[in-house]
Amino acid sequence: MRAFALCLLIGGVAAVPAAALSQEDGPRTVDDYLCAFAGECGDDATDVEEAPRPGAPRVSAQRGFSLSNPNARPRRPAGTARRTTPGAPRRPAAAQGQRVNLRLSFETGSARLTPTAEAEARVFGQSLLLPQLANMRFRIEGHTDSTGSRAGNLALSQRRAQSVADFLVAMGVPRDRLQVQGYGPDRPLPGTRASAGENRRVEAVRVS
Repeated sequence: MRAFALCLLIGGVAAVPAAALSQEDGPRTVDDYLCAFAGECGDDATDVEEAPRPGAPRVSAQRGFSLSNPNARPRRPAGTARRTTPGAPRRPAAAQGQRVNLRLSFETGSARLTPTAEAEARVFGQSLLLPQLANMRFRIEGHTDSTGSRAGNLALSQRRAQSVADFLVAMGVPRDRLQVQGYGPDRPLPGTRASAGENRRVEAVRVS
């Protein structure tokens, strides 16, 4: 019986990281891109979804634990600029070269975005149209795994990157803000085999 209880305890502990990872893998928001490329990240534990009842603890949207702080500020609407206190140090903007995996999927052997990928790309496009990112330029990079010929993968990665750029332009992002480059299988993710599926990706890199 004690051995069975010990197994349950170990299983419960192991489930915690898995749950956290599943939350991190959820759909991205405009605020995620503002944080990555402009350095405008959410406030610490004082960000909340809604004002609690008088005397009730506040629950942090960032950390997942309660804070008994009646003076905590409500969470900003997505994509809105943060107000700063006069004389307070400004948060430094993210450096050039910052890259984000857009986590886009395509039909096999095709540059056509899936409906899920279109939804993800639309969020990125919305962020590019906000004032915080409006003066930035990006390189849209296509990458593949090593399955198949290198020449074929180079061409496919270029078409996929171009497909994403065209989608963003159709949303109103000026074309001169976007560069397009396909690298095929030449730049696998660190620590992965060249043939690993994780290498099939499109990344956005801030270039200015």
